[in-house]
Amino acid sequence: MCSNVIERYSGDDMGWIGDQFAALQGDDFTAAVLALVWLVTVAVGVWAVLVATLASTPALRGIAVALTPRLLRGLLFAGIAGALSLPAAQAEDGGVDGLRLPDRPLVTGAAAPVTEQPPVVVRRGDTLWAIARARLGSGSDLAATAREVDRWYAANRDAIGADPDLIHPGQRLVPPSKDRS
Repeated sequence: MCSNVIERYSGDDMGWIGDQFAALQGDDFTAAVLALVWLVTVAVGVWAVLVATLASTPALRGIAVALTPRLLRGLLFAGIAGALSLPAAQAEDGGVDGLRLPDRPLVTGAAAPVTEQPPVVVRRGDTLWAIARARLGSGSDLAATAREVDRWYAANRDAIGADPDLIHPGQRLVPPSKDRS
């Protein structure tokens, strides 16, 4: 039966859906999985619109209930109730550190004096990774964070000692220079 459906809908006249059915028959496993996911998503979307339309008509609500399994209704109710009962997530303000600078200067004339950043006092549970990640911002990738950890360790080798994974509460770590070389 499935091969009949695939043969019927695969072809140039069916457009996007035909392309998805053709991908299911192809040799590329990744394309076949993606096509299957897209087809299931479209089918679920069509089902959701159908059920919502039937449920909005009082005379057809019984059909909508019959088309929606009891377990799915329970999961939908639990998901909606759970989403409404959770507080809204607060975005973490990471500042603008780590963002790209514009291609042109913002101010013309004399350069602003360079202000040195205050030292970071290590708190209980802090790691060099967490400190570097906080300074870079949440959008930084792992490689950039690893480079920043190396810079922090190089700038504070005397205070930290031989083991960069061992920092102690109360230690004062000097931020590395702004030069990211």
